[in-house]
Amino acid sequence: MQIPDIKKQLPIMSVLAHYGIKPDKNDHIKCPFHKDDKPSCKIYTETNTYNCFGCGKTGDVIQFIQDKENCSKHEALKKAAELAGEQTNNTDVMGIASKRAAEAENFAELFNRQKEGLPRSPKAQEYLRNRCLEQLQEVGYNSGVNWKKLKQCITFPLKDKNGNIVSLYGRRIAESNGHNVEFGKHYYTENRKGLYPGYPDTNTETLIITEAIIDAASLLQCTDTLQSVSVLAAYGTNGLTAEHKAAIAEWSSSGVEKQEIIFFFDGDNAGREGVIKNTENVQELLSGVEVTSVPTPDGEDINSLFVNYGKEAILQLIEERQPVVQTQSVGSRTQCHASPKKAATTNVQTHCHASPKEATTEVKTHCSASQQLNLSPLDTNQPNKIIHETPTARYIIKGSLPKTFDRMLVSLDVQHLETAIKYRCRLNLYEEKQTRKEAREASEKLELRSDLVENDLSQLTDLLEEYREKHLLRQGYEDQSNNDKPLTLAEQAQTKAFLQKENLIQELNDLIGKSGIVGEENNRIFLFVIASSHKMKDTLHALIQGSSGSGKTHLLSKIAALMPSERVVKFTRVTENSFYNYDEFFFKNKLICLEDIDGLKEEALFAWRELISNNQLSSSTSQKDENGNIRSAQRIVRGPMASICATTHGAIYEDNMSRLFIIAVDESGEQTKRIMDYQKQKAAGLIDAEKEKEATELLQNIVRMLKPCKVVNPFAYQIHLPEKAHKIRRLNELYLAFVKQVTIINQYQRKRDAQGRIITETEDLLTANEIMFDSIFLKVDELDGSLRQFYEELKNHIKTKSNPEQYEFMQREIRHALNISKSQLQRYINDLVELEYLQQMGGYQNRGYKYKILWWDDIAKLREDVKQYLKNQIDRLENNNQ
Repeated sequence: MQIPDIKKQLPIMSVLAHYGIKPDKNDHIKCPFHKDDKPSCKIYTETNTYNCFGCGKTGDVIQFIQDKENCSKHEALKKAAELAGEQTNNTDVMGIASKRAAEAENFAELFNRQKEGLPRSPKAQEYLRNRCLEQLQEVGYNSGVNWKKLKQCITFPLKDKNGNIVSLYGRRIAESNGHNVEFGKHYYTENRKGLYPGYPDTNTETLIITEAIIDAASLLQCTDTLQSVSVLAAYGTNGLTAEHKAAIAEWSSSGVEKQEIIFFFDGDNAGREGVIKNTENVQELLSGVEVTSVPTPDGEDINSLFVNYGKEAILQLIEERQPVVQTQSVGSRTQCHASPKKAATTNVQTHCHASPKEATTEVKTHCSASQQLNLSPLDTNQPNKIIHETPTARYIIKGSLPKTFDRMLVSLDVQHLETAIKYRCRLNLYEEKQTRKEAREASEKLELRSDLVENDLSQLTDLLEEYREKHLLRQGYEDQSNNDKPLTLAEQAQTKAFLQKENLIQELNDLIGKSGIVGEENNRIFLFVIASSHKMKDTLHALIQGSSGSGKTHLLSKIAALMPSERVVKFTRVTENSFYNYDEFFFKNKLICLEDIDGLKEEALFAWRELISNNQLSSSTSQKDENGNIRSAQRIVRGPMASICATTHGAIYEDNMSRLFIIAVDESGEQTKRIMDYQKQKAAGLIDAEKEKEATELLQNIVRMLKPCKVVNPFAYQIHLPEKAHKIRRLNELYLAFVKQVTIINQYQRKRDAQGRIITETEDLLTANEIMFDSIFLKVDELDGSLRQFYEELKNHIKTKSNPEQYEFMQREIRHALNISKSQLQRYINDLVELEYLQQMGGYQNRGYKYKILWWDDIAKLREDVKQYLKNQIDRLENNNQ
């Protein structure tokens, strides 16, 4: 008798009866292979198998006999053959097997018929649409004509090592109240064999194991963009069968380096426990294979994530997988999902969900920071209401703690534990005399011992110091990289999909236009890149130049609105010393917007300039010590921060300009027309404000998704700026910083080196050159942006006259021709005369002076020369890389 025949003819219930074992009504037995207080071994009559959730024993009837008899497999086969012979009453077992095989039909032919029947069932098609599985090629439907077990089931093929269909899996669907609903029934054809979607490709580096076949089918539609990945469905949380393990072992032995197994199970307790158990099984089977787990959100599975959030959410979660760490606890073995970087470095670690009985004073969990903090005498569940309770009284701190180390001024309630009567005060806990006085008065009102209250306040001060240092400063202020508003899974998926688009910078520019910024195509993307640097270690800064009423402040405000609101600080006025008086980390990783720096005094400009250059302000101040004496102290305000400001007089801020990108507002007539058209369309209700809001929110989320990371620019030595550029040393520093930020924006599309740094590509250089060319050119041109725009318009006007080189004009003519104000024109004329671009030719103060153009520079040729100079360098790099 062959092994398949034995398995077919020997029901597992007969084997149990032979050993005097009777299952309960749920087909559970007390496991005979370990000490079992309650039934933990499940009997599967449909598949003729068993699985113990306690000790992990699993297998078919032959394996059960081998485990029960503690014998060799050969002996177990002989015993099984004997029992199978008894079951058939000495009939021709081989004949019966042949008959059943004939009745069973060929699985491949059967599945093909079910595939052909799928389009004829609207119910099945609707089910697949609701599950977003309508694009699957290998799926069928059994209406129930044959194979009653699979009646009204969506069917999937299970394949052997050679890719042959050797069994089927069915997911039952039915109608209830006119709607398609899933009963949650899982069915397999008799003597289940094979795997879904098949045996893993031995040439792949990564194997993703799902909890169910539906999940694997969903995942197959998401991993087309992933390289060297195979998918394998387990048969439930405990469903890694002997066939699974053999296939995994064969995949692992292929010789591919850096193999990884990823468990992507459901976001429930069963799924998390299944990951733990199966990780142990895999690591016992394999060595040298990294095992990780996907952090599936609570209550979700792969298919629900795919249906509700799309492909991008699945890929995002896979990217956020963490190593599965297995550790040893006191007296028993426990497991842990956390990354080693997040695990507590104590003598013993347990899983966060471990039973309290397993924890001792020597055991420390790696739960969240807030959970760890709650183990201290401070209750900080509400950061603005910190509670400290002692046997004497309850102490309640209301509001936030000071962010500097030199004071501990708090609003304090002292509450009687029994009567709940409160004594309220505001005191600096660093002032001993004041603290002693308040302790005495609180004791008198609440009828408590003053020495105990005073001791409590001393202990409270120490605890608050520790809390502030560890959890307010270090996590909340010194590290501002994590204070973005959290995104939902759907928002993360949408944002990451956008960040992976081809021609990302152009896509971003188009989206900025949809948010309501009209025209200014180059300036708006330039400013967006600069503003987005506020999250990074190396930040960027911009100065927007333009005449009064040119829209420079409007442009600044619109760009600021595209940044996460929690990171933007806007000022319309800054006093001389105000920058020095902020909390130490107030400006850290923020975008600072100065709407008009023309009115800033030199001291305020100096402070702003120091924050840009040194990322820090340091000032000497006076304060009282604990004895009331005046003493000197140092006050520090830290960066880094990014900044955008606007001015009408860029040229006079020479020292500031060298630290900034100079951006001239487009004051052309064409831009004016675009703005007016937009204003008219908005007034007429032709602009969809909701779509503008959606574009703005997406841009904010894009910035939230950008992560500070290190960048390596392999072309840094090969790109040179024009030597004639003004302050070329600082310009070169600005240029490299801008290239770095362009690379960071493309971080989801760039390769990384062995140190995890993202690598700049020539595309980033080309993008940076195109965007900041005007700013580079302004550093070459001795005229600032707005002055250059005026001068070019003036030359174009004079060229329309006969003999333009000798043509003399008065300011009235230019005011009317170029539609410019008298004061603005006067400033431009004076600057051009001083720079010897114009010459005053005579006239009278009360009647006006005459001017003519003295220097007809060819700015167009100069621009082209500079642009070609930069382009040639990038062309050489691209040719060398081919």
